[in-house]
Amino acid sequence: METVKYCPICGQRLEMRMMSDRVRPVCPNCGFVYYMNPAVAAGTLVEEDGKVLLIRRGVEPRKGYWALPAGYVEADESAEEAAVRETKEETNVPVELDELLGVYSFGQSVGDRGVLILYSAHATPNAQPPHPSDDATEARFFAPAELPPNENLAFDSHRSALAEWRRARAVSYRIAVSEDKQAIFTLAQQFKEPMFRSSLSDSNGCQFILAWDVNQLVGFASLSLHPISGDVRLNQVFVVPSHRRWGIGSHLIQHAIDHVRTVGKNRLFAEIPTSNTGLVVYIKSGFQVSGFMNQASPHRYPENQPVLFLTYNVSK
Repeated sequence: METVKYCPICGQRLEMRMMSDRVRPVCPNCGFVYYMNPAVAAGTLVEEDGKVLLIRRGVEPRKGYWALPAGYVEADESAEEAAVRETKEETNVPVELDELLGVYSFGQSVGDRGVLILYSAHATPNAQPPHPSDDATEARFFAPAELPPNENLAFDSHRSALAEWRRARAVSYRIAVSEDKQAIFTLAQQFKEPMFRSSLSDSNGCQFILAWDVNQLVGFASLSLHPISGDVRLNQVFVVPSHRRWGIGSHLIQHAIDHVRTVGKNRLFAEIPTSNTGLVVYIKSGFQVSGFMNQASPHRYPENQPVLFLTYNVSK
């Protein structure tokens, strides 16, 4: 990116002056200041059956290297729109975004610095298998053990994202046993959330599904049996902050669905206070990734507290 020499407002030649603690091109005639801002790119990490979608670049820079579907944001679109568009252009896979995964800086010099905004995403229903187009020569899914080596990945930001994804995929999930009680209480004490206490003292036989990163407990889903309907209630899904945004919550919900099937029940449901916007988005996203595509309407209970009621028919 070359520094502009003339003012785009009045045409006067720009001069280098100290502005806001930095030397910048400034117009001596009208006062226009040229700010050299980094470029903004957006992309997706599309996961299917435990595999991630990558493309082999067909153009420079880094032609022939593997990368996540991504590209620069146009002036007339949002970052979310750009991420969806670039994925469709490069892989022919229409996607829906799930959540923000991370923001990564890239580039080493003033002329090539930028910011990558990366979203988790899933293919829309009935999407065809990926095939390359636009500036890609290949597009296919990779399991964690199949990922290209770092030297074959195009960009540092993509290497970082894929390393985090691979680590998250190595997280193991299982039903809690009595020996896990102390680890659960330690986590509850560390984060001091009221729902921890209600889950731990549930009189309807609360069951925990745990997420372990090696020997560290990094998340859980708590379930209990509804005393009247006999359905299973999802009380809470929690992931420690250091491990969020990489699908662990969605995997916990999927394992909860599998557990409901195993114990011979037909329905998993969750009641979420609409006042807790973050929890609503988190739980709805997990249900959606696990196959629940419809949005339930809020219900008002006697205490006049709006609650979003979500159900998942596990027999489908």
